[in-house]
Amino acid sequence: MSKDITDSDLKLIPLGKALGLDLISFAKLRASQDDSFVDGIRKHALRKLTKHNDIYIPNNVSFYAGSIDFMVGGSPHSKSFFLLEANGGSNRGLSILTKKQQALIYDGYFESISQAIEKSFNKDLKILVLIGVPVNDALIHEKVIMVEYFRKKIRALGLSLKIFNSDTYDKNYEAKIVFLISDYEHLSKALSFTDTEMRYLGEKVSVLIGDGIARRFNDEKFNNMIREDYGQINSTIVNPIFKITDDKSLTYLASHLIKNRLENYNLESLVFARAYNEKDLIEKVTRMIKTFKKSFIIKPSGGSGGAGVIQILKNLNAVEVMKKLEESKKEFYAKFSRKRNPFPYTIQEKVNFSLINWEGYQHTFDIRLYYALNKNQIIPIGGLARIAKGRYLNGLNKEEFVVNLSGYDGRIEVNRGIGLSEDNSKLLNLKSTDFTNLFCIGALIFKSMIENYNEIIQFSNWSCYLN
Repeated sequence: MSKDITDSDLKLIPLGKALGLDLISFAKLRASQDDSFVDGIRKHALRKLTKHNDIYIPNNVSFYAGSIDFMVGGSPHSKSFFLLEANGGSNRGLSILTKKQQALIYDGYFESISQAIEKSFNKDLKILVLIGVPVNDALIHEKVIMVEYFRKKIRALGLSLKIFNSDTYDKNYEAKIVFLISDYEHLSKALSFTDTEMRYLGEKVSVLIGDGIARRFNDEKFNNMIREDYGQINSTIVNPIFKITDDKSLTYLASHLIKNRLENYNLESLVFARAYNEKDLIEKVTRMIKTFKKSFIIKPSGGSGGAGVIQILKNLNAVEVMKKLEESKKEFYAKFSRKRNPFPYTIQEKVNFSLINWEGYQHTFDIRLYYALNKNQIIPIGGLARIAKGRYLNGLNKEEFVVNLSGYDGRIEVNRGIGLSEDNSKLLNLKSTDFTNLFCIGALIFKSMIENYNEIIQFSNWSCYLN
Protein backbone atom coordinates (compact mmCIF):
# COMPACT_ATOMS: atom_id res chain seq x y z
CA MET A 1 0.00 0.00 0.00
CA SER A 2 1.35 3.35 -1.05
CA LYS A 3 0.96 6.49 1.05
CA ASP A 4 -1.97 7.58 -1.10
CA ILE A 5 -3.76 4.35 -1.93
CA THR A 6 -7.25 4.72 -3.36
CA ASP A 7 -10.28 3.55 -1.40
CA SER A 8 -12.22 2.77 -4.59
CA ASP A 9 -12.69 -0.84 -5.67
CA LEU A 10 -13.24 0.44 -9.22
CA LYS A 11 -9.57 1.46 -9.22
CA LEU A 12 -8.25 -1.38 -7.10
CA ILE A 13 -9.69 -4.14 -9.33
CA PRO A 14 -7.59 -3.20 -12.40
CA LEU A 15 -4.58 -2.67 -10.15
CA GLY A 16 -5.08 -6.14 -8.69
CA LYS A 17 -5.30 -7.69 -12.15
CA ALA A 18 -2.02 -5.99 -13.09
CA LEU A 19 -0.50 -7.78 -10.07
CA GLY A 20 -1.95 -11.12 -11.10
CA LEU A 21 -4.90 -11.03 -8.67
CA ASP A 22 -8.35 -12.06 -9.90
CA LEU A 23 -10.44 -9.66 -7.82
CA ILE A 24 -14.21 -9.20 -7.77
CA SER A 25 -16.06 -5.88 -7.85
CA PHE A 26 -19.46 -5.33 -6.25
CA ALA A 27 -19.89 -1.89 -7.85
CA LYS A 28 -23.08 -2.85 -9.74
CA LEU A 29 -24.63 -4.43 -6.65
CA ARG A 30 -23.62 -1.41 -4.53
CA ALA A 31 -25.32 0.88 -7.06
CA SER A 32 -28.62 -0.91 -6.35
CA GLN A 33 -28.54 0.28 -2.72
CA ASP A 34 -30.54 3.32 -1.61
CA ASP A 35 -29.13 5.15 1.40
CA SER A 36 -32.28 7.19 2.05
CA PHE A 37 -34.44 4.03 2.07
CA VAL A 38 -32.10 2.26 4.50
CA ASP A 39 -31.63 5.37 6.66
CA GLY A 40 -35.39 5.53 7.22
CA ILE A 41 -35.61 1.85 8.15
CA ARG A 42 -32.64 2.14 10.52
CA LYS A 43 -34.25 5.14 12.21
CA HIS A 44 -37.52 3.27 12.76
CA ALA A 45 -35.70 0.12 13.94
CA LEU A 46 -33.65 2.03 16.51
CA ARG A 47 -36.79 3.75 17.77
CA LYS A 48 -38.58 0.40 18.07
CA LEU A 49 -35.64 -1.27 19.82
CA THR A 50 -35.42 1.62 22.28
CA LYS A 51 -39.14 1.39 23.01
CA HIS A 52 -38.79 -2.30 23.94
CA ASN A 53 -35.49 -1.68 25.80
CA ASP A 54 -33.73 -4.00 23.36
CA ILE A 55 -30.95 -1.77 22.09
CA TYR A 56 -28.23 -1.35 24.71
CA ILE A 57 -25.54 -3.90 25.53
CA PRO A 58 -23.87 -3.93 28.94
CA ASN A 59 -20.36 -4.63 27.69
CA ASN A 60 -19.18 -2.93 24.52
CA VAL A 61 -16.01 -5.00 24.04
CA SER A 62 -17.67 -8.25 23.01
CA PHE A 63 -19.18 -7.22 19.67
CA TYR A 64 -17.88 -4.97 16.92
CA ALA A 65 -19.42 -6.09 13.61
CA GLY A 66 -21.28 -9.03 12.13
CA SER A 67 -24.13 -10.14 9.90
CA ILE A 68 -27.21 -12.36 10.10
CA ASP A 69 -29.12 -14.18 7.36
CA PHE A 70 -32.91 -14.67 7.23
CA MET A 71 -35.47 -16.44 5.08
CA VAL A 72 -38.90 -14.92 4.54
CA GLY A 73 -42.22 -16.72 4.84
CA GLY A 74 -45.87 -15.97 5.48
CA SER A 75 -48.58 -14.44 3.29
CA PRO A 76 -48.14 -11.39 1.02
CA HIS A 77 -49.87 -9.24 3.67
CA SER A 78 -48.31 -10.75 6.80
CA LYS A 79 -44.65 -11.70 6.56
CA SER A 80 -42.79 -13.88 9.05
CA PHE A 81 -39.06 -14.48 9.28
CA PHE A 82 -36.77 -17.45 9.92
CA LEU A 83 -33.21 -17.29 11.21
CA LEU A 84 -30.68 -19.06 8.98
CA GLU A 85 -27.29 -18.24 10.48
CA ALA A 86 -25.07 -15.55 11.94
CA ASN A 87 -21.62 -14.47 10.80
CA GLY A 88 -18.93 -12.94 12.98
CA GLY A 89 -16.22 -10.35 12.37
CA SER A 90 -14.65 -11.95 9.27
CA ASN A 91 -17.22 -10.56 6.88
CA ARG A 92 -16.29 -10.47 3.23
CA GLY A 93 -18.45 -8.64 0.73
CA LEU A 94 -18.71 -5.36 2.64
CA SER A 95 -18.18 -3.45 -0.62
CA ILE A 96 -21.79 -4.28 -1.51
CA LEU A 97 -22.67 -1.51 0.96
CA THR A 98 -22.72 2.17 0.10
CA LYS A 99 -19.82 4.37 1.19
CA LYS A 100 -21.95 5.73 4.03
CA GLN A 101 -22.86 2.24 5.22
CA GLN A 102 -19.26 1.04 4.89
CA ALA A 103 -18.17 3.92 7.10
CA LEU A 104 -20.70 2.90 9.76
CA ILE A 105 -19.52 -0.69 9.83
CA TYR A 106 -15.83 0.28 9.70
CA ASP A 107 -16.48 2.54 12.70
CA GLY A 108 -17.60 -0.61 14.51
CA TYR A 109 -14.31 -2.32 13.68
CA PHE A 110 -12.38 0.84 14.55
CA GLU A 111 -13.91 0.83 18.03
CA SER A 112 -11.58 -2.08 18.84
CA ILE A 113 -8.57 0.00 17.75
CA SER A 114 -9.82 3.03 19.69
CA GLN A 115 -10.05 0.91 22.84
CA ALA A 116 -6.46 -0.27 22.31
CA ILE A 117 -5.31 3.33 21.83
CA GLU A 118 -7.09 4.36 25.03
CA LYS A 119 -5.44 1.57 27.03
CA SER A 120 -1.97 2.62 25.82
CA PHE A 121 -2.53 6.38 25.82
CA ASN A 122 -0.06 7.17 28.60
CA LYS A 123 2.26 4.29 27.78
CA ASP A 124 4.98 3.97 25.18
CA LEU A 125 3.38 0.86 23.67
CA LYS A 126 3.11 -0.13 20.04
CA ILE A 127 -0.35 -1.24 18.94
CA LEU A 128 -0.12 -4.20 16.56
CA VAL A 129 -3.31 -4.85 14.59
CA LEU A 130 -3.61 -8.09 12.61
CA ILE A 131 -5.99 -8.21 9.64
CA GLY A 132 -6.59 -11.74 8.41
CA VAL A 133 -7.67 -12.77 4.91
CA PRO A 134 -8.27 -16.15 3.25
CA VAL A 135 -5.54 -17.50 0.98
CA ASN A 136 -5.94 -16.13 -2.58
CA ASP A 137 -8.86 -13.96 -1.46
CA ALA A 138 -10.74 -12.49 -4.43
CA LEU A 139 -12.03 -9.76 -2.10
CA ILE A 140 -8.70 -8.75 -0.52
CA HIS A 141 -9.17 -5.24 -1.92
CA GLU A 142 -11.98 -4.78 0.61
CA LYS A 143 -9.39 -5.02 3.37
CA VAL A 144 -7.31 -2.37 1.58
CA ILE A 145 -10.36 -0.08 1.51
CA MET A 146 -10.99 -0.75 5.21
CA VAL A 147 -7.35 -0.08 6.19
CA GLU A 148 -7.36 3.14 4.18
CA TYR A 149 -10.43 4.22 6.17
CA PHE A 150 -8.59 3.39 9.41
CA ARG A 151 -5.49 5.23 8.23
CA LYS A 152 -7.42 8.47 7.70
CA LYS A 153 -8.92 8.25 11.19
CA ILE A 154 -5.54 7.51 12.77
CA ARG A 155 -3.91 10.40 10.91
CA ALA A 156 -6.68 12.68 12.21
CA LEU A 157 -5.67 11.62 15.74
CA GLY A 158 -2.08 12.67 15.02
CA LEU A 159 -0.69 9.16 15.53
CA SER A 160 2.06 7.49 13.50
CA LEU A 161 1.14 4.44 11.44
CA LYS A 162 2.86 1.74 9.38
CA ILE A 163 1.32 -1.00 7.23
CA PHE A 164 3.01 -4.33 6.52
CA ASN A 165 2.33 -7.70 5.01
CA SER A 166 3.93 -10.89 6.33
CA ASP A 167 6.92 -10.57 3.97
CA THR A 168 7.75 -6.96 4.85
CA TYR A 169 6.97 -6.96 8.60
CA ASP A 170 9.64 -5.27 10.72
CA LYS A 171 8.98 -5.37 14.45
CA ASN A 172 11.60 -2.67 15.05
CA TYR A 173 9.79 -0.06 12.98
CA GLU A 174 8.95 3.05 14.99
CA ALA A 175 5.22 3.72 14.82
CA LYS A 176 2.45 3.95 17.37
CA ILE A 177 0.12 1.74 15.35
CA VAL A 178 1.18 -1.06 13.02
CA PHE A 179 -1.18 -2.92 10.67
CA LEU A 180 -0.21 -6.35 9.43
CA ILE A 181 -2.31 -7.85 6.62
CA SER A 182 -1.71 -11.56 6.18
CA ASP A 183 -3.52 -14.73 5.21
CA TYR A 184 -4.94 -17.15 7.74
CA GLU A 185 -2.51 -19.92 6.86
CA HIS A 186 0.54 -17.82 7.71
CA LEU A 187 -1.01 -16.38 10.86
CA SER A 188 -2.00 -19.81 12.19
CA LYS A 189 1.70 -20.76 12.13
CA ALA A 190 3.18 -17.45 13.33
CA LEU A 191 0.88 -16.83 16.31
CA SER A 192 1.41 -17.98 19.88
CA PHE A 193 -0.42 -17.42 23.16
CA THR A 194 1.34 -16.38 26.37
CA ASP A 195 -0.62 -16.06 29.61
CA THR A 196 -3.44 -13.80 28.39
CA GLU A 197 -1.96 -12.32 25.21
CA MET A 198 -1.80 -13.31 21.57
CA ARG A 199 1.66 -12.82 20.09
CA TYR A 200 2.91 -12.56 16.51
CA LEU A 201 6.54 -13.63 16.18
CA GLY A 202 6.93 -12.77 19.86
CA GLU A 203 5.28 -9.33 19.61
CA LYS A 204 2.09 -8.64 21.54
CA VAL A 205 -1.01 -8.37 19.34
CA SER A 206 -3.44 -5.69 20.48
CA VAL A 207 -6.28 -6.34 18.00
CA LEU A 208 -7.22 -9.22 15.70
CA ILE A 209 -9.61 -8.09 12.97
CA GLY A 210 -11.30 -11.11 11.47
CA ASP A 211 -12.35 -13.77 13.96
CA GLY A 212 -11.14 -16.26 11.34
CA ILE A 213 -7.69 -15.69 12.85
CA ALA A 214 -8.74 -16.85 16.30
CA ARG A 215 -10.90 -19.63 14.83
CA ARG A 216 -7.87 -21.24 13.23
CA PHE A 217 -5.59 -20.76 16.23
CA ASN A 218 -5.07 -24.08 17.97
CA ASP A 219 -4.00 -23.48 21.56
CA GLU A 220 -5.64 -25.28 24.49
CA LYS A 221 -5.29 -22.44 26.99
CA PHE A 222 -6.62 -19.88 24.50
CA ASN A 223 -9.58 -22.09 23.57
CA ASN A 224 -10.44 -22.61 27.24
CA MET A 225 -10.36 -18.87 27.89
CA ILE A 226 -12.61 -18.19 24.90
CA ARG A 227 -15.15 -20.66 26.21
CA GLU A 228 -14.96 -19.75 29.90
CA ASP A 229 -14.21 -16.01 30.03
CA TYR A 230 -12.93 -14.25 26.91
CA GLY A 231 -12.70 -11.06 28.97
CA GLN A 232 -9.44 -12.42 30.41
CA ILE A 233 -7.77 -12.23 26.98
CA ASN A 234 -5.86 -8.96 26.63
CA SER A 235 -5.75 -9.15 22.84
CA THR A 236 -9.03 -7.86 21.41
CA ILE A 237 -10.73 -10.25 19.00
CA VAL A 238 -13.24 -9.01 16.47
CA ASN A 239 -15.44 -10.84 17.52
CA PRO A 240 -14.84 -13.02 20.59
CA ILE A 241 -18.34 -14.52 20.28
CA PHE A 242 -17.24 -16.47 17.18
CA LYS A 243 -17.84 -19.78 18.98
CA ILE A 244 -21.54 -18.96 18.74
CA THR A 245 -21.65 -17.32 15.31
CA ASP A 246 -19.68 -20.26 13.87
CA ASP A 247 -22.14 -22.82 15.21
CA LYS A 248 -25.65 -22.72 13.77
CA SER A 249 -27.17 -24.71 16.64
CA LEU A 250 -25.71 -22.23 19.16
CA THR A 251 -26.95 -19.32 17.05
CA TYR A 252 -30.43 -20.87 17.12
CA LEU A 253 -30.07 -21.36 20.87
CA ALA A 254 -29.29 -17.64 21.27
CA SER A 255 -32.55 -16.94 19.46
CA HIS A 256 -34.43 -19.65 21.38
CA LEU A 257 -33.53 -18.10 24.74
CA ILE A 258 -35.32 -14.86 23.85
CA LYS A 259 -37.98 -16.20 21.46
CA ASN A 260 -40.80 -14.47 23.33
CA ARG A 261 -39.15 -11.10 22.77
CA LEU A 262 -38.38 -11.91 19.13
CA GLU A 263 -42.00 -12.72 18.45
CA ASN A 264 -42.64 -8.97 18.84
CA TYR A 265 -40.80 -8.64 15.51
CA ASN A 266 -42.41 -11.63 13.71
CA LEU A 267 -39.54 -14.10 14.00
CA GLU A 268 -40.88 -17.66 13.93
CA SER A 269 -39.35 -20.39 16.08
CA LEU A 270 -38.11 -23.50 14.30
CA VAL A 271 -37.51 -27.01 15.58
CA PHE A 272 -33.76 -27.67 15.78
CA ALA A 273 -31.28 -30.09 17.30
CA ARG A 274 -27.57 -30.77 17.60
CA ALA A 275 -25.93 -34.08 16.63
CA TYR A 276 -22.45 -35.07 17.81
CA ASN A 277 -21.84 -38.10 15.57
CA GLU A 278 -23.37 -40.11 12.73
CA LYS A 279 -25.46 -42.36 14.97
CA ASP A 280 -26.77 -39.38 16.93
CA LEU A 281 -27.71 -37.51 13.75
CA ILE A 282 -29.53 -40.44 12.14
CA GLU A 283 -31.48 -41.23 15.31
CA LYS A 284 -32.51 -37.60 15.86
CA VAL A 285 -33.47 -36.88 12.26
CA THR A 286 -35.59 -39.99 11.92
CA ARG A 287 -37.31 -39.29 15.27
CA MET A 288 -37.95 -35.65 14.34
CA ILE A 289 -39.40 -36.63 10.96
CA LYS A 290 -41.70 -39.14 12.65
CA THR A 291 -42.77 -36.64 15.31
CA PHE A 292 -43.38 -33.57 13.16
CA LYS A 293 -44.11 -35.10 9.73
CA LYS A 294 -41.81 -32.47 8.22
CA SER A 295 -38.62 -32.30 6.18
CA PHE A 296 -35.37 -31.10 7.78
CA ILE A 297 -32.04 -29.58 6.77
CA ILE A 298 -28.68 -30.81 8.09
CA LYS A 299 -25.82 -28.33 8.36
CA PRO A 300 -22.18 -29.13 9.26
CA SER A 301 -20.31 -27.16 11.90
CA GLY A 302 -18.27 -24.17 10.72
CA GLY A 303 -19.31 -24.56 7.11
CA SER A 304 -19.74 -21.76 4.59
CA GLY A 305 -21.15 -21.21 1.15
CA GLY A 306 -23.71 -23.94 1.65
CA ALA A 307 -21.10 -26.71 1.60
CA GLY A 308 -22.62 -29.81 3.19
CA VAL A 309 -26.07 -28.30 3.64
CA ILE A 310 -28.46 -31.09 2.61
CA GLN A 311 -32.23 -31.64 2.74
CA ILE A 312 -33.64 -34.67 4.54
CA LEU A 313 -37.12 -35.17 3.14
CA LYS A 314 -39.90 -36.38 5.42
CA ASN A 315 -40.38 -39.67 3.51
CA LEU A 316 -36.80 -40.92 3.99
CA ASN A 317 -35.89 -43.88 6.20
CA ALA A 318 -32.75 -44.32 8.32
CA VAL A 319 -30.74 -45.92 5.48
CA GLU A 320 -31.61 -43.05 3.12
CA VAL A 321 -30.77 -40.50 5.82
CA MET A 322 -27.33 -42.13 6.12
CA LYS A 323 -26.80 -41.71 2.36
CA LYS A 324 -27.71 -38.04 2.64
CA LEU A 325 -25.26 -37.61 5.49
CA GLU A 326 -22.48 -39.19 3.39
CA GLU A 327 -23.34 -36.78 0.58
CA SER A 328 -23.11 -33.87 3.01
CA LYS A 329 -19.75 -34.97 4.41
CA LYS A 330 -18.31 -35.52 0.92
CA GLU A 331 -19.28 -31.98 -0.05
CA PHE A 332 -17.88 -30.56 3.19
CA TYR A 333 -14.54 -32.38 2.88
CA ALA A 334 -14.20 -31.31 -0.78
CA LYS A 335 -14.20 -27.70 0.37
CA PHE A 336 -12.42 -27.90 3.74
CA SER A 337 -10.41 -31.20 3.58
CA ARG A 338 -10.72 -34.15 5.95
CA LYS A 339 -8.66 -32.36 8.59
CA ARG A 340 -11.78 -30.39 9.49
CA ASN A 341 -14.56 -32.06 11.46
CA PRO A 342 -18.13 -31.42 10.22
CA PHE A 343 -19.58 -32.43 13.60
CA PRO A 344 -21.48 -31.35 15.56
CA TYR A 345 -24.17 -31.06 12.90
CA THR A 346 -27.21 -28.81 13.23
CA ILE A 347 -30.59 -30.25 12.30
CA GLN A 348 -33.18 -27.61 11.42
CA GLU A 349 -36.78 -27.77 10.35
CA LYS A 350 -37.25 -26.90 6.68
CA VAL A 351 -39.33 -23.73 6.41
CA ASN A 352 -42.14 -22.78 4.07
CA PHE A 353 -40.41 -19.85 2.42
CA SER A 354 -41.63 -17.15 0.07
CA LEU A 355 -40.77 -17.21 -3.63
CA ILE A 356 -40.15 -14.25 -5.91
CA ASN A 357 -40.18 -13.80 -9.66
CA TRP A 358 -36.57 -13.43 -10.78
CA GLU A 359 -35.58 -13.28 -14.46
CA GLY A 360 -38.86 -14.89 -15.47
CA TYR A 361 -38.83 -17.78 -12.97
CA GLN A 362 -39.68 -18.48 -9.34
CA HIS A 363 -36.66 -18.36 -6.99
CA THR A 364 -35.98 -18.59 -3.29
CA PHE A 365 -33.99 -15.81 -1.62
CA ASP A 366 -32.62 -14.71 1.71
CA ILE A 367 -31.83 -11.39 3.36
CA ARG A 368 -28.37 -10.69 4.81
CA LEU A 369 -28.17 -7.78 7.24
CA TYR A 370 -25.03 -6.15 8.66
CA TYR A 371 -24.57 -4.76 12.17
CA ALA A 372 -21.89 -2.79 13.99
CA LEU A 373 -21.08 -1.39 17.40
CA ASN A 374 -21.93 2.25 17.96
CA LYS A 375 -20.90 3.27 21.46
CA ASN A 376 -22.89 0.78 23.57
CA GLN A 377 -25.48 -0.05 20.94
CA ILE A 378 -25.67 -2.67 18.20
CA ILE A 379 -27.01 -0.81 15.20
CA PRO A 380 -28.25 -2.17 11.85
CA ILE A 381 -26.19 -0.93 8.91
CA GLY A 382 -27.79 -2.25 5.73
CA GLY A 383 -27.73 -5.43 3.70
CA LEU A 384 -28.79 -7.21 0.54
CA ALA A 385 -31.03 -9.92 -0.81
CA ARG A 386 -29.40 -13.00 -2.32
CA ILE A 387 -31.27 -14.95 -4.98
CA ALA A 388 -30.88 -18.72 -5.33
CA LYS A 389 -28.91 -19.81 -8.38
CA GLY A 390 -31.48 -22.32 -9.61
CA ARG A 391 -35.14 -21.63 -10.30
CA TYR A 392 -37.53 -23.26 -7.86
CA LEU A 393 -39.22 -26.38 -9.21
CA ASN A 394 -39.85 -28.80 -6.35
CA GLY A 395 -37.18 -27.93 -3.80
CA LEU A 396 -35.18 -31.11 -4.41
CA ASN A 397 -32.20 -29.58 -6.20
CA LYS A 398 -29.52 -27.94 -4.04
CA GLU A 399 -29.26 -24.94 -6.36
CA GLU A 400 -32.94 -24.21 -5.67
CA PHE A 401 -32.31 -23.16 -2.09
CA VAL A 402 -28.58 -22.37 -1.64
CA VAL A 403 -28.45 -18.59 -2.04
CA ASN A 404 -24.82 -17.76 -1.17
CA LEU A 405 -23.34 -15.57 -3.89
CA SER A 406 -20.16 -17.63 -3.67
CA GLY A 407 -22.15 -20.87 -3.90
CA TYR A 408 -20.77 -24.00 -2.31
CA ASP A 409 -18.37 -24.34 -5.28
CA GLY A 410 -16.66 -21.05 -4.35
CA ARG A 411 -17.46 -19.00 -7.47
CA ILE A 412 -18.76 -15.52 -6.73
CA GLU A 413 -21.85 -14.58 -8.76
CA VAL A 414 -22.50 -10.90 -8.14
CA ASN A 415 -25.57 -10.77 -10.39
CA ARG A 416 -27.64 -12.75 -7.87
CA GLY A 417 -27.42 -10.02 -5.23
CA ILE A 418 -29.61 -6.92 -5.00
CA GLY A 419 -29.38 -3.97 -2.64
CA LEU A 420 -32.01 -2.60 -0.29
CA SER A 421 -34.20 0.00 -1.97
CA GLU A 422 -37.87 0.79 -2.37
CA ASP A 423 -37.98 -0.74 -5.86
CA ASN A 424 -36.19 -3.90 -4.74
CA SER A 425 -38.47 -4.22 -1.73
CA LYS A 426 -41.38 -4.50 -4.19
CA LEU A 427 -39.52 -7.23 -6.07
CA LEU A 428 -39.11 -9.08 -2.75
CA ASN A 429 -42.74 -8.45 -1.77
CA LEU A 430 -41.57 -6.78 1.44
CA LYS A 431 -42.66 -3.53 3.06
CA SER A 432 -40.49 -1.07 4.98
CA THR A 433 -42.12 -2.37 8.20
CA ASP A 434 -40.85 -5.87 7.32
CA PHE A 435 -37.30 -4.57 6.99
CA THR A 436 -37.72 -2.66 10.25
CA ASN A 437 -38.61 -5.93 12.00
CA LEU A 438 -35.69 -7.75 10.38
CA PHE A 439 -33.27 -5.00 11.45
CA CYS A 440 -34.57 -5.32 15.02
CA ILE A 441 -34.38 -9.14 15.09
CA GLY A 442 -30.72 -9.23 14.09
CA ALA A 443 -29.67 -6.66 16.69
CA LEU A 444 -31.55 -8.52 19.40
CA ILE A 445 -30.02 -11.90 18.49
CA PHE A 446 -26.49 -10.48 18.72
CA LYS A 447 -27.48 -8.91 22.04
CA SER A 448 -28.61 -12.34 23.26
CA MET A 449 -25.27 -13.87 22.24
CA ILE A 450 -23.46 -11.33 24.38
CA GLU A 451 -25.73 -11.33 27.42
CA ASN A 452 -26.28 -15.12 27.45
CA TYR A 453 -22.80 -16.12 26.28
CA ASN A 454 -21.96 -18.48 29.16
CA GLU A 455 -25.37 -20.14 29.16
CA ILE A 456 -25.16 -20.71 25.40
CA ILE A 457 -21.58 -22.01 25.37
CA GLN A 458 -22.14 -24.29 28.36
CA PHE A 459 -25.54 -25.59 27.26
CA SER A 460 -25.53 -29.38 27.32
CA ASN A 461 -29.14 -30.52 27.13
CA TRP A 462 -28.97 -31.63 23.50
CA SER A 463 -30.44 -35.08 24.11
CA CYS A 464 -33.58 -34.08 22.23
CA TYR A 465 -34.73 -31.28 19.95
CA LEU A 466 -35.62 -27.70 20.88
CA ASN A 467 -38.53 -25.68 19.59
